[in-house]
Amino acid sequence: MAGERGQKRTKDKWKEKKWYTILAPNQLGGKEIGLTPGSGPEEIKGRHIEIPTSDFTGNFKKSNSKLIFKIVDVTGLKCSTLFIGHSVNDDYIRRMVRRRKEKLELVIKIKTVDNYTFVLKVVAITDGKITAAKRVELRKAIWDLISAKSNNIDYFELARYIMDEQSINEILAGVKDVYPLKKFEFRKSELVDMGQTYNFSVPEPVNDGNVSEPQ
Repeated sequence: MAGERGQKRTKDKWKEKKWYTILAPNQLGGKEIGLTPGSGPEEIKGRHIEIPTSDFTGNFKKSNSKLIFKIVDVTGLKCSTLFIGHSVNDDYIRRMVRRRKEKLELVIKIKTVDNYTFVLKVVAITDGKITAAKRVELRKAIWDLISAKSNNIDYFELARYIMDEQSINEILAGVKDVYPLKKFEFRKSELVDMGQTYNFSVPEPVNDGNVSEPQ
């Protein structure tokens, strides 16, 4: 009897929940990106949703990465979100590195013109082994290209820059005179601080590595 009453309470609790529609920020298209159950706005606020970048952008070359959004507000049954980062599948990164190729990784701290701070991790793959001097030159070229672009755009423009395949092509073209890259990828991004433009809460930053500068 006790077990039956427990099952009944569980079922009743589930029936009280409603399905909420999760929307991307209006500046990123405002389209539906998922559904989530909840018994009220306070239960839902702060939840993260991860979706394949290919589903969001329609670019199937991005099927190995995912975008991360955080629910920041609820109106009726609709949830507004904030883009808080992305990540690329580790297996995909490992497949990028082949024999006689070399991998360079940089961690770049970016502050947008509207005072949002992202940590951006990138990986570059050369088509062969390179000298220490060429490695330093290549790292600096990548650093300069990304900094020049990202430090002159706002938060939403940076989000689009991270998602856009053309951004990778620009990096490849920009460093080819230093050393032609075989592959380049924005491996991970994370929103770690924000300005006062929007009154949204942001999760505590994950400290999984020191921010590095070109040597």
